[in-house]
Amino acid sequence: MKHWTEPNGILLIQIPIDWQYLNPGLSEYEEESPYGFQLYEDPIGCFQLSCYPLSELAPSIAEANPNGVKKLSWKESRLDDSEFCTHLFFGAYHDQALIGKYIYDAALEGDERIADQLKIVNQTLNSVVIVPPSDRKLAADLDKFDRFTGSLAASHDLLNSAIDSESFVEIIAIAANQIDAYLRLSLVIAKQLSEQTNDIETRYLFQEDSERGIMERKVFDDALKFDVIDKETFDDLSALYGLRNRVIHRYIISNIRTRDLVEISGRYLNALEKTRLILRGFEQKQAGQPFGVYGKKFGKTSVTEDSVRRLHASANDKHLIEKFKRNVGAGKT
Repeated sequence: MKHWTEPNGILLIQIPIDWQYLNPGLSEYEEESPYGFQLYEDPIGCFQLSCYPLSELAPSIAEANPNGVKKLSWKESRLDDSEFCTHLFFGAYHDQALIGKYIYDAALEGDERIADQLKIVNQTLNSVVIVPPSDRKLAADLDKFDRFTGSLAASHDLLNSAIDSESFVEIIAIAANQIDAYLRLSLVIAKQLSEQTNDIETRYLFQEDSERGIMERKVFDDALKFDVIDKETFDDLSALYGLRNRVIHRYIISNIRTRDLVEISGRYLNALEKTRLILRGFEQKQAGQPFGVYGKKFGKTSVTEDSVRRLHASANDKHLIEKFKRNVGAGKT
């Protein structure tokens, strides 16, 4: 199983590794209730989960339980029509009212595969953990951190493919992305080490489509300011930044030759390894500390078969194309 965190940090659930989260990206679902999930391959139904403040959706229950509902239980009903069958689940837990749905084509009623998926739906519903209000920001921030690292893992597939095909412009573009990512992660850890805190500066890790965000040059400046990199590395990265922009934006209108791209690619790959080692150094500094993303509390330094499968599943979520799909053990928990 892999954990899924409600985007506002309100709740956590355990879902199968072979279930895809539908809401983010360019899907028809927004990043809000209901949150949708289905099998990566040959989906036969869709599971949806919604959560609302108990005082809004079920005021009578909230009034009768001013300290919150202490035990999670579900009431099940059906809402079918000629096209679709829908299993409905209603529950309340702590300060949240919960609604689960499993929807599938009416022609599949009685299918053993649906029965198997409904068993998993029940396991998922019973895995709900409501996060205390004081910890919800941290839970949401950790989810952004995990999505960031999953995207970084996925980018290595793109880089390896570009290297294999000798696609030098792509190598330069992806390596620049990865250098930026390594520095962002290093800055997050450096600030946690300095302040001895679990707080995550997610402004380095996530950017809404409507946000300007922190640009690459600002990341370089911050990395120098907070001693993540030295002046020599800063100057090298700045020079590469200028070359990258020349390649991406002025290849046709400048005197740059394709042969030059080979050298620039090599310089980028060398700089990438240097920044990777910088990040590893910060991870090692934080390992064993009682705080931080790589501290003892969150256990992100331990590498297990399950943690690798979860990372592969996260990379699959980023790609969503067959070429880069990793086998994460479909049908296993």
